[in-house]
Amino acid sequence: MKEKQVKITSHTLDFSTKINLEGETYLIDSEDLGIKNPNIITRAYKKGMIVYSHKINYKDILNKPDFDKRFIILIQSQQQKAIEALKEEKGIPEKLFKKNDIKEREEIVTQKRTYKEYVNEVESLISKNIQEEALELLTEAMEHYPHNPVILSYCGYIEALVNKQYADGIKICRQSFKILKEQMSLGEGFFLPILYLNLGRTYLTANKKKEAYYSFQKGLDIDKKNEDLFKELKNLGIRRKPFSPFLKRSNPLNKYIGMLTYDLQKKKFRP
Repeated sequence: MKEKQVKITSHTLDFSTKINLEGETYLIDSEDLGIKNPNIITRAYKKGMIVYSHKINYKDILNKPDFDKRFIILIQSQQQKAIEALKEEKGIPEKLFKKNDIKEREEIVTQKRTYKEYVNEVESLISKNIQEEALELLTEAMEHYPHNPVILSYCGYIEALVNKQYADGIKICRQSFKILKEQMSLGEGFFLPILYLNLGRTYLTANKKKEAYYSFQKGLDIDKKNEDLFKELKNLGIRRKPFSPFLKRSNPLNKYIGMLTYDLQKKKFRP
C-alpha cells in the first residue's frame, strides 16, 4: 500500500497511523506542539488507553532550508519506532517484522484537525446555539484526542448543556483537571483558565451559581485578561452579602472581612 503524501501547511500538526497486530488495532498519534514548543509527542492507543509514549525535540532542524522534508521524515521515524516497540512487546520476530511489515499492516497516515481547531469550531457552534452539532463534533474530536484535557472539558460542558446530565458533566470537567496534571507538570497554567471556564459554565447549567462564581474567579486569577471568564462573571452578577448588615457595604470593616472570607472560600473550592 503506497503511503499518502503529507504536505505541511502549518507547524501545529497531528498525524495518525492505524495498525493491526495479531488481530488487535492500535492508533499511533503524533502531535506537533508547534514552533514555540518544538516537540513531537507520539503515543500509541489501544482501546483508548495509552500503551506507548515518546517525546522528541526538533529545534535543531527549525532553521534548516529543507525543514518540511526533515520534519516529515522525523514524524515517520517516530511512528515507526512506536510500531517497532509494539511488535517487540508482542514478541514478533524482527526478521518477520521487516519482511512482512508493508504487506501485513494497514497503515493510514492522515493530517487531521488540531484540537485547537476543534475547540474553535465548537465555541462557534455554541455561540450560535447549535448545540447538537457541537456535541457531534466533540464526539469526533474525542476519537482523535481521547486524553486531551481541553476536549474532555468541553465534553463535560456539552453533556450538561445538551443532555441535561449535570452531575456527569461536572464529573467529566473535574476529570479534565486530573488528566492535565498527569500529562503536564509544567505549563499547565496555560490550559487551566479554559478548564475553569467550562467547569463554571457546567455549574451554571446545574444552577449552582456559587460554585460557578468561584470557578470563573479562579480562572481569572490565573489569566486576568481572559475575556470569556470576565464576561461570565459579569453576566453572573453575584454580590456577596456584607459581613455586617448593620454597616454600609462600603464600610472598611465590611470590605476587609469580606476579602478574608472570600479568600478562604476560594481556597476551599476544588475542581
